[in-house]
Amino acid sequence: MSVLIDTSAWIDFLRNGRLKNPEVAVALETGGAVLCHAVWTELWSGLRGKREESVLMNIREACGWLEIDTSVWELAAGISRAARQLGLNCPLADVLIAACAKHHRTELLHRDKHFEALLKLCDKMKN
Repeated sequence: MSVLIDTSAWIDFLRNGRLKNPEVAVALETGGAVLCHAVWTELWSGLRGKREESVLMNIREACGWLEIDTSVWELAAGISRAARQLGLNCPLADVLIAACAKHHRTELLHRDKHFEALLKLCDKMKN
């Protein structure tokens, strides 16, 4: 099964290693790890040197990719609106990542608490 790994989970994995993040390690080892361009942009923007760039390029090559097309953007708009109506103010990138996972029917691995609320909203949305 595919696992979309959010930036928060990647950062935790890169800082703390495979023993504390077995889900990321397993997804990489089994070929189930996937990225979307929103996650990639967040990761790439946080680079701090050539060593990290090399690590990210290896991650990029090891992962599959999920597209963010018009239907993902439309789903994200609905999720964002529903979240705001409930008083939740979540970053657009995270709403888009949650919508991407929902649209592609893949698991989302994350370390951010607001994703739980977003994923509950996703479950209520039509796809």
